[in-house]
Amino acid sequence: MLSQFITNGICSGALYAIVALGFGLIYNTTNVFHFAHGAVYTVSAYLTFLFLIILKIPPLISILLALILTTLFGVLIQLTVYQPLEDKKSSPPTFLMSSFGVYLFTINLIALIFGNEVKIINSGIEKTFSFGDIILTRIQIISLITFIIITILYFLFKRLKIGKLITAYSNNPDLVEVLGWNGKKIKITVYALGSLLAGVSSILSALDIGMDPYVGMHALLISAVAVIIGGVKIFEGAIVGGLTLGILQSLVIWQISAKWSDAFTFIILIIFLLFKPEGLLGKKLRIEETT
Repeated sequence: MLSQFITNGICSGALYAIVALGFGLIYNTTNVFHFAHGAVYTVSAYLTFLFLIILKIPPLISILLALILTTLFGVLIQLTVYQPLEDKKSSPPTFLMSSFGVYLFTINLIALIFGNEVKIINSGIEKTFSFGDIILTRIQIISLITFIIITILYFLFKRLKIGKLITAYSNNPDLVEVLGWNGKKIKITVYALGSLLAGVSSILSALDIGMDPYVGMHALLISAVAVIIGGVKIFEGAIVGGLTLGILQSLVIWQISAKWSDAFTFIILIIFLLFKPEGLLGKKLRIEETT
């Protein structure tokens, strides 16, 4: 029984980690709390529903179209909302409120078009596979494989020139631009990659349990908590944080109730903020390093 719940937690955590990696990539690089990440997440699920269920386009093509448009949507937010604010030297609260406005507008538009009820993409009985005492659905297995592939690609990406450039920009954007690199292009790349990751996680979740217009808020909050407990400014911290949350939530469901899973997430956040604000992968700075 315990092994089944831990495995379920790893499967959920894998999806958390993917969307959190996208959020963390954007936040750590731009210092913008990308509230609209929740809107991007929701848009991806509904684009898949539109192409696959309403327009009857083959599954693989539907998913590819949804991911492409989701990526473009994320880039559009950067170009039409964040970049003009940055050009005007707007304050961080302005970025936050503008991002929240994008989220609200997008979610209400989706609700207006598709309705508020839960949509199910995969209405059939999901095929299951047994591994000893552990039972996994086909979507759970696909989610785990996708997570492993993305994790491997991420560490390979870090070794590439663009990966090193993004890391450098997150640490010292002014220096990177002084050296001749285009900060705007770096941000476009970051928003594209972050939105793509959100789209992947959203589609896998929608195929598993369906979606409603407000599913993006949960994904956003999980992403933010995962980034914090994993370690802010540590890109792979989102992966560790996402997996940790997934496992802990599953154990809470096993021992207490599913109703407590989200509440426990924020209890964990408070504990980390109080006792380990640097996160699981972060290192506590010496006093002389903070001055």
